[in-house]
Amino acid sequence: MPDEIREPVPQPGEFYTGDGQRLSPQELVRKIKDKDFVLLGESHNNPCDHKVQAKVMDLLAESGVDFILGMEMIDVSRQDILDSFNRGEISIEELPDSLDWRKTWGYDFELYRPVFESAKKHGIPVKALNLPSEVTRSISHYGLDSLDEQKREYLPEKVAMPPEGQLSFLEEQYEMHQGFVPEDRSQLQHFIQAQSTWDSKMAEMAVQFGDEHSVPVVVLAGSEHVRMGWGIEHRLMQQDADARVARVLPLRDVENISPDNPLYFYCPPVQHGRMRLGLVMSRQGDALIVRGVVDDSAAARAGFMKGDEIVSAGGEPVREMSDLHEAAVKASETGEPVMFQVLRKASVKSLKLELPGEE
Repeated sequence: MPDEIREPVPQPGEFYTGDGQRLSPQELVRKIKDKDFVLLGESHNNPCDHKVQAKVMDLLAESGVDFILGMEMIDVSRQDILDSFNRGEISIEELPDSLDWRKTWGYDFELYRPVFESAKKHGIPVKALNLPSEVTRSISHYGLDSLDEQKREYLPEKVAMPPEGQLSFLEEQYEMHQGFVPEDRSQLQHFIQAQSTWDSKMAEMAVQFGDEHSVPVVVLAGSEHVRMGWGIEHRLMQQDADARVARVLPLRDVENISPDNPLYFYCPPVQHGRMRLGLVMSRQGDALIVRGVVDDSAAARAGFMKGDEIVSAGGEPVREMSDLHEAAVKASETGEPVMFQVLRKASVKSLKLELPGEE
């Protein structure tokens, strides 16, 4: 009886279609090179994702495609800095300080170095797509109508609300933390407005840059802005119903391939050790909210409360659960406590968390 035929183990950087077919790099390029917009998803803290994004950029450039690179990670108020980089006046080494990267994005710049190296190598113009974080934060807490004139200058011309599928998803996310966070139902609308404004701004800027340069735009953004075509793609189609869009998402397990998303690249998940801080978290827009605090935990002793929004940990902005882990790991290496800033009822509180032992 013949041995069972097994599929080869997926390797980092391999490409797949939504029906599970492996693609060579050249086959991937043939599928995306004639598109107006190529949306490359990512987990912000996964080094493999960024290496593959750079690989896709290399493949397109080497196949003769001229394109613009648009990045969620940089807000539009810093485009002049990117223009200097594009002209060769600022080096890659100078770019983190020039952009104030640690404060404005927070994830290690070295994760994104392959992307900037590819842009420099091929002369690919890099463009900022995002709103300043203080604008989305204000919308998430107080709604669009709360913005002052200065912040309103950054808004897209039109804020396109979510399609039905994304709306249901956002409502489910809100319901997960409702009851833990003492806010009235109007906060749901603020939450949805923040997400919609974020995606609408990125889509508007991508269209603007594509029109200005008459070339395709490759967009790097978190997977939740790309998945299912709900986020950026939905807003792109609102502006140009004939836009040709390809979305390519990171894949952690081949069992999760779905025709709902047409193209994938495989990268294994980032492995983190477990450090129990005693916090139960959920996302609200671009914020991490404390849903609960475990009794007699490090978090409880530090004074965390349900409803706290974590602003920073160890002096770095917090946007993902992995940021908390990274701050804890760094502190454990020095034996120091982790200093947190949290937003509680419109006031910023400083909390000192003494680390427990790792498991």
